Amino acid sequence: MSVSSPRHAPAAFHDAVTRRLHWATALLVTVLWIMGQTTGWLPRGPARVDVWSVHILLGFTLAGVIVARIVWRLRRGTLPSSGHDLLDIAAKIVHAVLYILLVAVVTLGVINVFVHGFPLFNAWTFPGADKELRGFINHWHKLAANAIAIVALLHAVAALVHHYVLKDEVLARMAPWFRRTR
Repeated sequence: MSVSSPRHAPAAFHDAVTRRLHWATALLVTVLWIMGQTTGWLPRGPARVDVWSVHILLGFTLAGVIVARIVWRLRRGTLPSSGHDLLDIAAKIVHAVLYILLVAVVTLGVINVFVHGFPLFNAWTFPGADKELRGFINHWHKLAANAIAIVALLHAVAALVHHYVLKDEVLARMAPWFRRTR
């Protein structure tokens, strides 16, 4: 089957819950990644602790959103078809990679908080661990976060290619404001 000629029209649009969970994930991942990349620029002190504390709370929020996405996805079934066999396979692979990376980065982030002995808003301190373990966990957390940023960016570019090059409704299924008028 050729990538340029769909076998049939794309399936229905995603439901509202799926769209909200998708965009909540995208927003949280973006904000958390930017915070993770820039908070170290702040001088040590209360402001830096507060920004890291917000990062931690948003990370725990992302964990809840991911659990909700997985539960919702298991109840709602698989991705709708784009009408292109090769693109559907690629989409399934990319989504699986994104889910694996999301679970990995959140799991490593939670472990990271506990092994660092972090002072949450200087009001409560998580238990700590030895410095070598902290460095090891932090390294893998950063690596997984950067991997998500790269794969998510490619995912977004692919959605734009669907919309502007293939001129199909794949992007509009998750972003109805991109719906084409016929």
